[in-house]
Amino acid sequence: MAPRKTGLDSSERGDGASAVTIQAVATAAGVSKTTVSHVLSGNRPVSADTRRRVEKVMDELGFSPNFFAQALNRNRSNTIALIAQDITNPFYPSLARGLQAAVSSRDQVVMLFDAGAGEGGLTHAFVTDAIQRRADGVVIAISDVDDDIARLRDAGIPVVAVGSGASKLPIDWVTADDERIAADAVMHLHLLGHRRIATITGPLGHTPGKPRHVGYLRAMADLDLPVTSELIEHGEWTRESGFEAMMRLAARRDRPSAVFCANDMMAIGALDAARRLGLSVPQDVAILGVDDIDAAALVRPALTTVRIPAEEIGRAAGELLLHRISEGMTTTHRHVLVQHTLQIRESA
Repeated sequence: MAPRKTGLDSSERGDGASAVTIQAVATAAGVSKTTVSHVLSGNRPVSADTRRRVEKVMDELGFSPNFFAQALNRNRSNTIALIAQDITNPFYPSLARGLQAAVSSRDQVVMLFDAGAGEGGLTHAFVTDAIQRRADGVVIAISDVDDDIARLRDAGIPVVAVGSGASKLPIDWVTADDERIAADAVMHLHLLGHRRIATITGPLGHTPGKPRHVGYLRAMADLDLPVTSELIEHGEWTRESGFEAMMRLAARRDRPSAVFCANDMMAIGALDAARRLGLSVPQDVAILGVDDIDAAALVRPALTTVRIPAEEIGRAAGELLLHRISEGMTTTHRHVLVQHTLQIRESA
């Protein structure tokens, strides 16, 4: 009788021509392939001695289970996909950190997909990838992708949306009150004595650009402050677009005394423009942003902003997703509204 094989041959090494197979593990451990599969899945009882022997052989052979095969077998991948608008914006890495903190207790890992500004085609491709990978759930932090959300739901994959109005479909979502954020920002500037308050918007076709613009307009009307086209400039959430928009505002004959920027990146760009033009902030022009990214406290002058707790949003989205994964798709959908706070610093 040939001795039981315990070493490696060239066809079974992880660094050789092929990966170690379940059959190789079974042969070396003197058990069946089915027993090795039960050890890997945990779905069937295996004696402690057999489990230890199989695990020892897997370690000796450098066996790595086929992730996708296990996902097919269990219909679970222990993977959560996060599709974000633009990870160059520090808001989204903070959101991802909160999401990972929430789901790690269930042995879930987060795959981060960067849809990029205005790249709708990428979102479609990422959703296809999430479906093919059998992701256990998806967090969508991008708006106007209901067709892709519907594809996920049709595939039986739970979805949580981040952002007000991010989806018209009956799904779980987490958001801040974007209209109220803008209104509170305008009110703060007005209380400082400003009447000619301009805004640099985000893209108005997407959340949160539209609701923040609506909040600005509502607050200006409530305060009986004039709004003209000369007080409105459009940005793309980026520092560069904030710089360019501020340069245009500053060139107006009747320059605004304060500017509400729909996010911090554009507000930092506006600070850059003010510095380039030799304007003193806040004496010549006050500038206020939204998000309270880390850089807001580091720039000079330090940026006054409305803080949206990105990590808290990520954690809430993760908790909703875990509930949805465990409860299935038929229970009542949950909506979570996180609170914002004004962080008063030097720029306004």
